[in-house]
Amino acid sequence: MMENQSALAQNIIEIYKKHARAWTELRGDFLYEKEWLDLFLSLIPVHSTLLDLGCGSGKPIADYLIQQGHTLIGVDSSDVMIAMAQKNFPKQTWVQADMRTVELDQKFNAILAWDSFFHLTPDDQRQIFAQFAQFSVTNTALMFTSGPMAGEAMGDMFGDALYHASLSQDEYRVLLKQYGFNVVKMVANDVECTGHTVWLAQKQ
Repeated sequence: MMENQSALAQNIIEIYKKHARAWTELRGDFLYEKEWLDLFLSLIPVHSTLLDLGCGSGKPIADYLIQQGHTLIGVDSSDVMIAMAQKNFPKQTWVQADMRTVELDQKFNAILAWDSFFHLTPDDQRQIFAQFAQFSVTNTALMFTSGPMAGEAMGDMFGDALYHASLSQDEYRVLLKQYGFNVVKMVANDVECTGHTVWLAQKQ
């Protein structure tokens, strides 16, 4: 990875701290992820405990999961995002921590890393699969978004360069298998979900 890209990758946390409220307002409450979330939830028992890595303010995704009767533990590096989530949903558990290193003495029926995982460098993405496995039990559902192919790309958040990275689809499949997950569904550039590339897997 080029040096300037490495620096931009390390700056992701600060960008989301800086623009937390503006990003949340821009994101809005429209749940374009609903079809994927419903499929995700169909794999787990009712009243499960879910881990949301990169939870943001909790709206709209965590809000929807809570409405379906589940309990959330949300993790985000941004103190502003966590404060908003705590205010929005005080009965849930919100943890300010780096998703790469967070320590939780608990396992979960489902793990979600939506629009967060793809901000990690390729090496960090490879390493976080051990976290996914550590927090899982048999039949844990795992869902995350990536890029459609291997590479690094720069987006923009209110004038700040926003780093994204992805492994190849083949490497994701190898990593999922290595850590005991079977792919349930994968769609690249899903036109029904604003072009997201989505992976849904389940622990064996």
